[in-house]
Formats: sequence, C-alpha cells, structure tokens
Amino acid sequence: MHAEVGAIWRERAQSELNAASGFAIVATELFELGAPSAVLELATRAVHDEVRHAELCRGLAERYLGEPVAPPVAKRVSMPRHAGADAELVKHLHVVGLCCVNETLAAGFLEACLEATDAPDVRELARQHLADEVRHARVGWAHLAWVDAATRRAIGGFVPRMLTANVARWTRRLHIMPRAGFPGLGVPARARALASLEETVREVVLPGFAAVGVPL
Repeated sequence: MHAEVGAIWRERAQSELNAASGFAIVATELFELGAPSAVLELATRAVHDEVRHAELCRGLAERYLGEPVAPPVAKRVSMPRHAGADAELVKHLHVVGLCCVNETLAAGFLEACLEATDAPDVRELARQHLADEVRHARVGWAHLAWVDAATRRAIGGFVPRMLTANVARWTRRLHIMPRAGFPGLGVPARARALASLEETVREVVLPGFAAVGVPL
C-alpha cells in the first residue's frame, strides 16, 4: 500500500512543477496584456506556490516509499494553441484554461482528498494545497472580471472545448488511481475522485462563467 501511495505523490510532485511552468508562462502573458497589479500579484505568487507544492509532494513520496526520491524535472510545458484565436486572444484563453478551469478542477479534487484522510501531516498538506488552488483559480476569475465584454464573448466560444479537454485529461489521470483509494492517506476512491470533476464543473465552473458574463 505504501509503495502505491508513494508513487502517487511522486507523480503529483512532477505535475505540480509542471503547473509552476504553466503559471510562469501565464504570468508573462498577463504582463503583456496589461493586467492590473492585483491579478499579476496572484499569478506570480502562484509560480512560487506550485514549486513549493512539488517539494512537499516529493517529501511525502519519500516518506511512503522509504527511500530518496529525485526532484521532479523542471521544464517548459507546452500551452494549447487554440486554433482560430488570434495571438492576443490565445493569451486570454491560457489564463482562463489554466486558472478558471484546471485550477478550479484541482480544488474540487483536493476537497475529495481532504475528505479521505485523517493523517495529520497529509491533512495539513491537503488543506494548505486546497487554499492555494482556490487562490490560483481566482487569477482567472479576476482576469475575466477585468476584460471587456467583447473579449468575454470571444472567450466564451472556446470554453466548451477547453472544458472538454481539461475534464478528459483529469479523467485519464484519475483512472489510474486505486479503485478503493487509501482511506486515511489522502487518496480518495476512484469513483469519488471522478465524481468531483462533474460536481466542480456543475457547481463552480459553469456558474462562475455565468457570474462574470462569459456566454457559453
């Protein structure tokens, strides 16, 4: 059991560092778009948060595997091209895809993880991680509140495609989790983890777009 849990945390360490790369790209693009300082502050802080998450996950992997775990590999991740969007709109879509969609889905998944653990160290990590992911999602929602109505309409045309792609990617990742999970160690049952995706889209993501005036 501990070997499987350790492998899950090792994979998450790499995914967290990849997220840091994504936020570094988005932060640069937000500067290019002339985003307000409050949004820039959230986005640049997110880069640091994700690097810290990667190290915390690596530490838990070492604990459960009982051996040293190599740090995840830092690399520049690829961002979606969004065929049909011009160069400026692509930057807006990167913010929305990473923050409003992916980070909001991540927050829903972490809520499921928090439900599944009573181990104090894992619970504290999940709690801190969840708080960070909520803040990271706010980068996107704050950005949408700042852009003009024409940009929100243009973004809306791409949202269904982004939602489909992100949910599919999360579904593939969650399908490799143990069917029964590991209650008490922050690994929810596979069915609960998958259900968190649907719940988050229905209860948070879609209402969020409606609230900021993005037509779907």
